[in-house]
Amino acid sequence: MERYKDNGLCEFLKEKYQNNEKSSDIKFFDTDKSLLIVADKKTSIPLCMIIDDRVENDTDPGTLSESEMYHGNICYRIAKQAGLPLFWIRYVDCEILRNDDHVYLWDSANMEGRFQKIRLRQMTDILGRYEINAWLENRTPQKRKNDSLSSAFHIWQRECLHVGIFADIDLIRMRGDRVVELIELKRSYIHFDSWNPYNNDINNFSILSNFCQKLGNVDFHIVFNAQLRWMPRNLPKEERGYYRAIEKKGEVYYDKIDVLKLYRVEHREKVYYYPLPYPVLLGTIRLEDYLDYERYRAFLGAAK
Repeated sequence: MERYKDNGLCEFLKEKYQNNEKSSDIKFFDTDKSLLIVADKKTSIPLCMIIDDRVENDTDPGTLSESEMYHGNICYRIAKQAGLPLFWIRYVDCEILRNDDHVYLWDSANMEGRFQKIRLRQMTDILGRYEINAWLENRTPQKRKNDSLSSAFHIWQRECLHVGIFADIDLIRMRGDRVVELIELKRSYIHFDSWNPYNNDINNFSILSNFCQKLGNVDFHIVFNAQLRWMPRNLPKEERGYYRAIEKKGEVYYDKIDVLKLYRVEHREKVYYYPLPYPVLLGTIRLEDYLDYERYRAFLGAAK
């Protein structure tokens, strides 16, 4: 879940839109919250959506700011478009959550907009109201060495909650009140021209591809940017903003985001037992063209 810290593209979008998602077609670049899809482990068919929302110590988890209400409304529209139940879980940020710890919950059957205080172990009963089978392991989650970027809820659901498999949504593009594109962010120090999506990500792509089907066959694209160990010397001032310093495994890298590599994930039928996703390279596109909807649609039309 590396997206949630030091992502150069998201940082660029934050600065461009000054943390105001309302002025951008692309949403979720403010990475304080995670929107998760829960899918059936066997078929990768989405069952529900969860907002994993960490708040600061001095914040009342049951009270929402204007920007938080906007974020929740966006997530609700997405869930409604996909025909899936939505659960919004808020809690004070911490390293570990246990079954008996309290969190605040809102679900899409609650039209009053109020959060209720629950113990995490109650999630199985709440999911059951939506005919989603779940059970708990009575154990204390253990933070692993590679969990530095994971939330306490992510660790808890991985080790205690048996409900299915999870995938997180990186970015989406909306036009009006509807999702028109789901965006999976990828980056690597592998040479820009040589990188291709990894086969190991096929389960994650399957969940997201099936989710796009539920949204009404919307586009699912992988957006890749290069990652460099050093920023080139003597860069013109106007180009420096495309090299974003990020920390990765204790070292500094630079996300180079001026040019993006774009893949369309196709839903291929009758592969093995279930439909599987297949990434198809569409080409490269400059960041400004990708952000401008009309120029972006022209690019997609030419790539067909």
